[in-house]
Amino acid sequence: MGITIVNLMNEQLSVETPEQININYQKAGIGSRFYAALLDTLLLLLIMLVGTYVNIRFITELGDVLGKWLGAVGGIVIFAMFWGYYMVFEITTNGQSPGKLALGLRVIKEGGYPISFADSAIRNLVRLVDFLPFCYGAGLLVMLINKNWQRLGDLAAGTLVVKTSRKSRKLTGVNSKVFVPSINISPQEFLYADWIKPELVTESELGMIREYLSRRLTLSTIRRIDLARTIGYPVAEKMGGDRDIRYDKFLEEVYALKTSESLKTVQEKNGS
Repeated sequence: MGITIVNLMNEQLSVETPEQININYQKAGIGSRFYAALLDTLLLLLIMLVGTYVNIRFITELGDVLGKWLGAVGGIVIFAMFWGYYMVFEITTNGQSPGKLALGLRVIKEGGYPISFADSAIRNLVRLVDFLPFCYGAGLLVMLINKNWQRLGDLAAGTLVVKTSRKSRKLTGVNSKVFVPSINISPQEFLYADWIKPELVTESELGMIREYLSRRLTLSTIRRIDLARTIGYPVAEKMGGDRDIRYDKFLEEVYALKTSESLKTVQEKNGS
């Protein structure tokens, strides 16, 4: 079964995983995205102004030859910062540029997972087309005719912009009345605690981990390994962890360290 997206209400989105787990999001509309883009644009202009000023000082203070060389390098840096602004923030802050963070928005994959570098690169390279003929004219038109408010960059990268709720995301199975086994995790040994960063785990990721751990005993071995890697890989990647890990064990430790005092216990043990 593939990943499907169901439009529940005008502003609601339900992402159904292959294991029939629904993650409910609130879609970000044009208004909130406009103000987020406005804040990011103002910050970008500030960066450009400061960068241009410093660049000019290089040229005037360091002489013709050296100043021009450093000025050229500075121009390249400013250009890279301009085009890499969104990509850097979206990758390092789990889908949130400063403008999106201020408005409570986040970029995610259509399947509910965090975006990768490639996803961010694609959606932001297509931003130039979205901007045509001016002021995001093409992007706005596409968003108006798209039920999930996706601009061209989002359609190309398979991404969505959603609102980050202050409350925990609600996860429900298709058979929500069916008893879900309780999670009993008491790792005898923490293998990955030295680089696990619980603060980087989002509410939606924690919900998927919780749902996986509660249902894994009902899965086949192959499906369990595959699903654990699908959920665990993007989490491990943003923590800078080793690629060669046991994802089932990794998810156990992430959940334990995120939801209990296990992190404090491990730190005290390592310090003793």
